[in-house]
Amino acid sequence: MAYTTPISAPKMTSAATPKVLSEPSLETRLQAALEHARRLTEMRGTADIEVAIAWETVEELQVALHRRRQATPTAFEAYCATNPDAPECRVYED
Repeated sequence: MAYTTPISAPKMTSAATPKVLSEPSLETRLQAALEHARRLTEMRGTADIEVAIAWETVEELQVALHRRRQATPTAFEAYCATNPDAPECRVYED
């Protein structure tokens, strides 16, 4: 007869909170998708439907990253938005 002790679950106190995993950044997801598409192309060639889907995913992530970068104003644009009368922000039309 083997001697065993009952295993109890750890007690959660109000101070203990579960860790929430953060979503990977768009750049990280793009790098992972690119690596996956390259490896899949090496393994299966270019005629496979899964390879086409993998490269389509890479393209969609690149477009999303490009749009995000365009939507973020530069420091100069933010300055001109708050200081439209500054000499640097004046627009001269011909």
